[in-house]
Amino acid sequence: MKEFKKVTGITLALLLAFVLVLSGCSNNNGAGNTPAEKGTNGTKEGAQGEAEGKLKPYEIVMVYPDNTQNDLSTVQEAMNDYMKETYPEMNVTVKLNPVDWGAWADKTNLMMASGEKFDLLFTANWMGFDQQVNKGALLPLDELLAKHGPDIEAVEKDYHGAAMRGGKLYGIHTHQELGGLQGIAFRKDLVEKYKFDLSVFKDGDISKVEPMLETIKKNEPGVTPTVGVSFALSAYFGTGDMDMIIDPVGLYLKSDNSEDQFKVVSMYDTPRYLELAKLNRKWFKAGYLNQDATTPGLDYWTKIKSGKAFSAVGTDVEIVADANVGSVAPMPGRSAAIGVELIQVPLNIDGLRTGKMAATMQAISKTSEDPDRAMMFLNLFFKDKELLTLFNYGVEGKHYVLKDGQVALPEGQKADTVGFYHDNMWQIGNQMLNYTRVGEDIKKYENYEKFNELTAQKPSAMLGFVFDSEPVKNELVAIANVRKTFDPGLLSGQLEPETQLPKLQDKLKAAGIDKVVAEAQKQLDAWRAANGK
Repeated sequence: MKEFKKVTGITLALLLAFVLVLSGCSNNNGAGNTPAEKGTNGTKEGAQGEAEGKLKPYEIVMVYPDNTQNDLSTVQEAMNDYMKETYPEMNVTVKLNPVDWGAWADKTNLMMASGEKFDLLFTANWMGFDQQVNKGALLPLDELLAKHGPDIEAVEKDYHGAAMRGGKLYGIHTHQELGGLQGIAFRKDLVEKYKFDLSVFKDGDISKVEPMLETIKKNEPGVTPTVGVSFALSAYFGTGDMDMIIDPVGLYLKSDNSEDQFKVVSMYDTPRYLELAKLNRKWFKAGYLNQDATTPGLDYWTKIKSGKAFSAVGTDVEIVADANVGSVAPMPGRSAAIGVELIQVPLNIDGLRTGKMAATMQAISKTSEDPDRAMMFLNLFFKDKELLTLFNYGVEGKHYVLKDGQVALPEGQKADTVGFYHDNMWQIGNQMLNYTRVGEDIKKYENYEKFNELTAQKPSAMLGFVFDSEPVKNELVAIANVRKTFDPGLLSGQLEPETQLPKLQDKLKAAGIDKVVAEAQKQLDAWRAANGK
């Protein structure tokens, strides 16, 4: 996932809420050295051993979100054999420590608070990166990167700004697509059955799907017209209408007043939010939306796979050749993953944004006992296709085979029987080194490169601006607590926005959202003045 990068609103909001709440449980007092004591000189065994021309054995613990993989130990052993054979001078073994998505916030916060030793950590702005930095859970990476990250720098050197805090770097961005597309995914069979005209979406108007949803509701018993964890209000609204500084505060992109270009607002105060909230509510009452959208762990692709849903509205769609707003195209990757032919229509294409650059990162924990080797190991994922393939696809012959240069399941195996099958390619390293799966566009990563060229030409007005949340960290915790009470109902259409949104706005004011808006405006104005924007 990219699916989780693509996890939508409710889940993200809940994750963020948990992270924010739990962040208050920990600070810089955790076990282990402080960042200043580590860095490139912090490892007695590693640095000292390196100086002596040899390194003592070290186990690198990787912590990342993933579903249960029955053959995890087999893959871990294969990675260790590979490291021993290919990089004996590093003298490292790897311990894979995946954490279930649903337990991620609780478990990783506990690990940080208790001072548990681990090295590499997946992190993101939507998974508590700022809070992790604020409480000192991550090491600054500047010196480590300069010393051990030449292959990272070769592809990511221009994109470190989003992970800088207080002038120091705390995260390494995965080298991947620089922007995102959000839109609608449809089952091809039902589009063809009812001869739906998908060219109506050329203007990017999401509401034009409504007659199609109505047709499915009337004629396909047992098929939910559209499904989603958070539906359009988060995935579509959040990216297409707001350039977020720190969720839910940012720049409103739909304003007709040019003087509002750099005016910071809460998304809940914008007319577009209310408009989409009403649309959500209307579709929910009409039975067009899945009624279980707030169920934890809901996977809307499973519903489509099982034939119980027609479309996913507001989802991330794939970067295919010549992808533009309103362009109708097959959705090869997802179709291959779920075994159902899908058609996609992008309704929004992101420009180059600071937030995107901080959406998928690797960090080094302050509890690492050898940050140098953690960075050395991370650097390998940006140059070594074989190591990357082991982590992403498992053991060749057992978990996958290559067919015409693409990854396929061994004969007789399915994704849920093969023992190791996940979609974590977007979490680490240089994605452009990855294989594609059978069914995906074999030119997927070429498409990414071309897409990146276009995205880089559409930079955000505040590209490079990073908000320091420390002055309002208490308000952000209070705001998160308010939001988790209202967001699931509004995002799923279960709450009436005309009555509930004003209540939410009042509670947000009491929680301090005006202070957050003012602080963001102050910092943004200062950044503009300093950078001539």
